[in-house]
Amino acid sequence: MKFIASVIWKSKWLIAAATALAAAMAFALITPGKVEIWSGRAILTTGSAAASEFLLAQQSGPAVSPIETPRRTIVRLSNPTFRDQIIKQAAFEPATASISRSMVASSLRGIALDERRVAIELSAGSTADVQSAFRAIAAEIGVAHGAILDRQIQILQNRIEADKRRIAFIEKRIDELNDRVSKTMPPPQENEHRSSSVPPMLTIWNELQALLRDDMMVKQLSEPSVLHIETDKLVMTHRSIERLRASLLAGAGMLVAMIVLTIFVNPPKRANGGLGRIDLAER
Repeated sequence: MKFIASVIWKSKWLIAAATALAAAMAFALITPGKVEIWSGRAILTTGSAAASEFLLAQQSGPAVSPIETPRRTIVRLSNPTFRDQIIKQAAFEPATASISRSMVASSLRGIALDERRVAIELSAGSTADVQSAFRAIAAEIGVAHGAILDRQIQILQNRIEADKRRIAFIEKRIDELNDRVSKTMPPPQENEHRSSSVPPMLTIWNELQALLRDDMMVKQLSEPSVLHIETDKLVMTHRSIERLRASLLAGAGMLVAMIVLTIFVNPPKRANGGLGRIDLAER
C-alpha cells in the first residue's frame, strides 16, 4: 500500500491532468451544441398602505404610500438568499430543472418603471419553468408585502375602533344633557352655563368624525401587491456552446501534447541511474 501510495503521489499531476482531460472531453462531446433558453418578463405593481407619517401624526403628509419602494424591491430581488428561496420554491420541469435553476439565479433582475411598478426579467429552460419562477416570486413577495400591509391595516383598525368608542361616549353625554334640559326648567343662568358646555363637545365630536372618516378611507385605499406575467413577451433564444466546445477540445489537445512531450523530453532519471549501477556491477 505504501508503494502504491508513493507511486500515485509522484504521478498526482499526471492523474489530475488526465481527470481534467476526461471531464473536458465528456462535456464537449456529450453536451448538445445548442440550448433553448426562454426569457420572460413580469410587472410587479406594489400595493399601497397607510403612510408612516399619516399613522404617526394624522393628516401629516400623504395618507397612502407604496408598501415598498422600487429601489428596495430591486435590492430584494438581487439578494442571494431571496434567489435561493425562489429556486427552492419553483416547480421546475425535471428535464430542464438543472439549467433553469442556474439560469434563474444568474438572470433574475428588476427594473424600476415608476414609483410603484417594477419590471422583473428572468430566463429559464422552458416556458413552464419561467412561469413557475414568476409564481414563486409572486408568493415570496406577497408574504413580505402582506406582512407590512396587515400591520398598517391593524394600526388603522385600532384607531378606528378607538374613535368610535370616543364618539359613542360623547353622543351619550350629549343625550344625557339634552334629557336634563328637556325635563327641567333651569334658571337662565343655568341655561347659559349648559349651553356653553355643549359646543365644545360638538366640536370634539366633529373632529373625531373627520378622523374616523379619513382612517376608513385610507383603509379602503390599501391594496396588496400584484405580479402580472406578460405571457405575450415570452421569447425563446438558442444559446450556442460551439465556441466553448471548440475551446475545450483545443485545450485538451494541447494538454495531451504537453504530457507526451514531457514524457519523451524528460525521461525518468531513476531508470538511467539504475542502468548505470547495473553496468558498473557487470564490470
